[in-house]
Amino acid sequence: MIQRWLHRYGFGIQSPWAYELVRNVLYEPLRYYAFDELKAKYPQRSKKQRKRDEQLFRIVNHFKPETIEIVGNADAATMDYIEERQKGSKLSTFNFQLSIYYLAPSAPLPSVPATLSDGMVLVVDDIQETNKAAWEQLLNHSQVTAIFDMGYRGLLCCDAKRVRQTYLL
Repeated sequence: MIQRWLHRYGFGIQSPWAYELVRNVLYEPLRYYAFDELKAKYPQRSKKQRKRDEQLFRIVNHFKPETIEIVGNADAATMDYIEERQKGSKLSTFNFQLSIYYLAPSAPLPSVPATLSDGMVLVVDDIQETNKAAWEQLLNHSQVTAIFDMGYRGLLCCDAKRVRQTYLL
């Protein structure tokens, strides 16, 4: 718990790239243009759910993927947060050659793809329960170089130019 608290906002992270990702994407406090509109559209969302959806929005906004792979049944609000940033991009169905791969919390995946492409970003929700097995497989995957473990969600980056590093946030 203390270790996560110390690194929560990027403090203690030496890599400029990782620090910028943690500080300006994963835990950015500023509001984006779409947040008020989406909050009004889904007033029943709890503050916790909304913060996680906003974080997913920021991840997609930061990496600007051409396509996003969504595995599982993400609820309508989460889909709207993803699609709001991704206008002009297309959602694909179970093709692993893409920029972002999102594993929804309702879809446990017994195995992960054998090969991950360079430049791929994987977002895994509910890494403590429904997607625990997939998360553990991905942690041991040789092509994953940056691991951001937030406790409830994990972010994995595949970049052959980087040295493998794990960040507990």
